[in-house]
Amino acid sequence: MKFIALGRYSAEGLGGFVKNPSEDRQHVIGGLMTKAGGSLENLYLTRGDYDIVAIGEAPDFNTIAAIKMLIIGSGALSEMIVLEPVDFNESAAIAASLAGTYKVPGK
Repeated sequence: MKFIALGRYSAEGLGGFVKNPSEDRQHVIGGLMTKAGGSLENLYLTRGDYDIVAIGEAPDFNTIAAIKMLIIGSGALSEMIVLEPVDFNESAAIAASLAGTYKVPGK
């Protein structure tokens, strides 16, 4: 499965950068993804609400959930959101087939 992960570094994680500013985080995270049976396509450090955007592939959602547990549990990130790309045309076709079966509460 393809995934997009958004992360916020914790104070501890940012402190690690200060201690070792030349560490290649893409290499470290890429190695983790490979060991998990996936791959890291790209890792971006960004400014704004999230410090990290990671794009890659994993065997399944449970693998990504395990990686999230590991990284959040390490204290490096304070938050990690995992997104999956969706085929909106396919979703719209399913919604169209279900139209008329859902009623708004109270109506």
